[in-house]
Amino acid sequence: MFRYFRLFRNPSFGYQEVLILEKTIYLAIMLLIVLTPIPYGAVEAWSIALWEVLVFAIMVLWGILVVKEGRLRFSLNPLIWPMAVLLVIALIQVLPLASGERHTISFDPYATKLAAIKLVASICFLLLFTTFVYTDERRALAVKVIIGVCLLVALIGIGQSYLGKAVWQRGTLGPFVNRNHFAGFLEMGAGLAGGLIIGRAVRREMIVIYASCLLAICAGIVLSASRGGVLALGAQVIFLAIVFIPSFFARRRERRTGWMIVVARSVGVVILGAAAIFGSIFLVGSEGLIKNIAQTRDEVTSEGATSERFSRLDIWSATKRLIEDHPSLGVGLGAYQYAYTRYDLSSGAQRVEQSHNDYLQIVADAGLAGGLAALVFIGILFTRGLSAAKTRDRRKRAIVLGALTGCFGIAVHSFVDFNLQITANAQLFLALAALATPERSDRSIEHEREDG
Repeated sequence: MFRYFRLFRNPSFGYQEVLILEKTIYLAIMLLIVLTPIPYGAVEAWSIALWEVLVFAIMVLWGILVVKEGRLRFSLNPLIWPMAVLLVIALIQVLPLASGERHTISFDPYATKLAAIKLVASICFLLLFTTFVYTDERRALAVKVIIGVCLLVALIGIGQSYLGKAVWQRGTLGPFVNRNHFAGFLEMGAGLAGGLIIGRAVRREMIVIYASCLLAICAGIVLSASRGGVLALGAQVIFLAIVFIPSFFARRRERRTGWMIVVARSVGVVILGAAAIFGSIFLVGSEGLIKNIAQTRDEVTSEGATSERFSRLDIWSATKRLIEDHPSLGVGLGAYQYAYTRYDLSSGAQRVEQSHNDYLQIVADAGLAGGLAALVFIGILFTRGLSAAKTRDRRKRAIVLGALTGCFGIAVHSFVDFNLQITANAQLFLALAALATPERSDRSIEHEREDG
């Protein structure tokens, strides 16, 4: 539910003035989603800092709104609590509590402080999104913005592969330096678009447009040749087929829908998903994807010298040893790369900054306490999301399940990559998480403003 705190009575309160300021904050949030991928996904120090400044600037606008209105109104999404726990862990990690060669738990207190600032900005973004994207109209526009951004990124990546790189010279595909992060960004948009189509929340005259957007986004994922991206895309198809079964059964009594129809619809979801994937392969080709899939066996069975090998399996093995030595609170948020060198058995020719597995990474960074916080986050996300999907409003249900599908895709991809450490991808994930876990009864909120 929304929380209201009357702070003081403002005699100069102007309804239109406050309404304009509130809409400005909403549009600023949407603009942030559009702009963040531009500087290579916001992965460099300057672009991360710029993103944080923009988020905090929007928070300042919110503060001005509170002063103008004389009250504080906010939506406290429970997903914020696990993130707050991680923030507390980061603060503990930089305290001078340890003895020996280091005085802090973190292997690099400065890196942990930077990670903590980014985490604060992420919490602020989630709080802003859940507070100001609160009506059906605003959620619908947010969905269109997200799908539109993903479509644009996909088309740019596809165009670069055929026409060359007019901009983003350092980008592999689109604005992303890493093709796996390009695929990770797109798969979240694919899940959202697929949920709208399968959930029948799109008007008939718009189905072709949304289906074309989905096909282009899927084509971008296939073109990236990201094994994790294609795996996540396939997992999203299965997830969509499974999560829509309960909603069909929930309406079975009302519409007397037989179980054969329910099964047929689920099979239809799988067929449509497979058609989108194979259609994408037909459009952009599959040479790069086949080559990368063929390399999987070589990576697993590689018999090269230990000092020269560089694979995810080696990184995960070293990370496991790191976790065994620092099980409770980890080596410090953002400090993984500084602790990893002690467990790296390779020649060190290639620098390892992430574990290429977001789940291992969070346990390595924040210990079992951080891993538990991540599990709680995932549990809240899917239990609250599936509960919200029980609504009889078809459009609300489709948005919730589409957003959950996008989150599920990136959750699968995170087993083999570090998408959630990329600012643009993490921000989009938080936006989808907010869409998947809406307030239970927005329409009953007192003094709710209309968008005009």
